[in-house]
Amino acid sequence: MTPRQRIVIWREIARLEASGEDPERLAVLREEYRYQGTETCAGCGLCSTSCPVGINTGDLTRSIRSRDNENHARLAQWLADHYGGVSRTSKTLFSLADATHGLIGTDRMQRLTGGIRRLSGNRLQQWTPAMPRAAAKIKPDTGLPEAARPKVVYLPSCASRTMGPPRGAADKRSLFEVTEQLLRKAGYEVIYPQDLEAQCCGMPFQSKGLFDAADQKAQETERLLLAATENGALPVYSDTSPCSLRLKDKLDPRIRLYDSVDFIDRFLLDRLLFEPLDAPVALHVTCSATRMGQTESLKRIAGRCSRQLVIPEQIGCCGFAGDKGFSTPELNASALRTLKGAVQHCSEGVSTSRTCEIGLTHHSGIDYHSIVYLLDRCSSAKGTPR
Repeated sequence: MTPRQRIVIWREIARLEASGEDPERLAVLREEYRYQGTETCAGCGLCSTSCPVGINTGDLTRSIRSRDNENHARLAQWLADHYGGVSRTSKTLFSLADATHGLIGTDRMQRLTGGIRRLSGNRLQQWTPAMPRAAAKIKPDTGLPEAARPKVVYLPSCASRTMGPPRGAADKRSLFEVTEQLLRKAGYEVIYPQDLEAQCCGMPFQSKGLFDAADQKAQETERLLLAATENGALPVYSDTSPCSLRLKDKLDPRIRLYDSVDFIDRFLLDRLLFEPLDAPVALHVTCSATRMGQTESLKRIAGRCSRQLVIPEQIGCCGFAGDKGFSTPELNASALRTLKGAVQHCSEGVSTSRTCEIGLTHHSGIDYHSIVYLLDRCSSAKGTPR
C-alpha cells in the first residue's frame, strides 16, 4: 500500500471497530492489512518528506505494531536488559553462517537456507551472499592522551559493532576500524565510551512499536555519553545515520552528537588531502540521511573521492528497514528492482547504514559499504604524501 492507502484503510478499520458494524468486513480488513499495511511498511518516515503537510505514516505503523506486540513487551525488556549478550550471540551466528558459507559454497548455502526458510513458513530470516561476517572486537587505544590533538567521542552503533564486511569484500576491516583510522588521520584523538557492548540507540525496539524498551536503551546511551563527553565538553561522532536520527531527538541537549556525514563535512574535509578515483561510484542516500537534510553534504563528500558520482534515479527508501530485508525480503527486492541496471557500470557503492548496504549489495551486484571506506582510501593527512 501507499502511505495514503494505509491511512484511508486504517481509518476505516478504526470506524468499524468503534461502530461495531459489519464484523466480517472488519476481520477481512484487519487480516489483509497485517501484510499489505503493516508488515510491508518500512516505517522509515521518508514519506513525510514528500507529503505536503509532513505526515509520517511510519508513526501510524509503529503505533499499530505496538498494539500487535503488547504480548512481547516482557521479552523486549529482557532483551534490552541483556543487550550485550544478545550482541555477542549475533556475532556468533554471523560467524557460524559465514563458516558454513565458506564450507559448502554460495549455491548450496542459498538452497539450504532457502529451503529451511520455506519449511519454517518464512519465519526464519533470509540468507544472502551479502550477509555480513562478524565484526572484529573493539580494542580502544590505551596510550597516553596527546594534549595537542582535539578529542572526539566515537559512538559505533550496535550494527557496526556486530556486522563486519561480507565474505569476499576488498576491505575486510570492520567499520569502526576504518572510522578510527580516518579520525586519527585527520588529527583527532578517539575516545570510546565505557560499557559500549550493551549500548543501543533503541531503534530495533522502536521499529517494532516496543517503545518502553527503546526509550530505556536511549536513556542508557545518554548516561554513557554524558560520562564520556565530560557532560558535553567533547563532540560525539555517530557512525550510522538511522541511529543518529533517533538519538538527536532523545539525548540531553548538552550532548553534541554529530552524524558521520555532518562531522566529516564540518570537521574532516579541510584536515585531509584527497586523490579522487576516476572510476564511477554509486551513492545511496538513506531515508534517515534524507530526513536530516544531508543529501548535498553526502554529494560533496563523495565528490571529493570520485570524479564520476552516480545517484540512481527512482531509488528512495531501499526497503531493508533494519531487519525487513531479512524477514520480508520482497519489500527490499521491490524497492531496489531498478538498481542493478543503474549501477552495474560502477566500481562500488557507498552509503551510511550497514543494514541498508546489505540489501544494496545483494540487489545491485556491486559491493556497497560505508562512505568512510572510500574516504579513508582516497585521503591522506595534510603534509603526508600518498
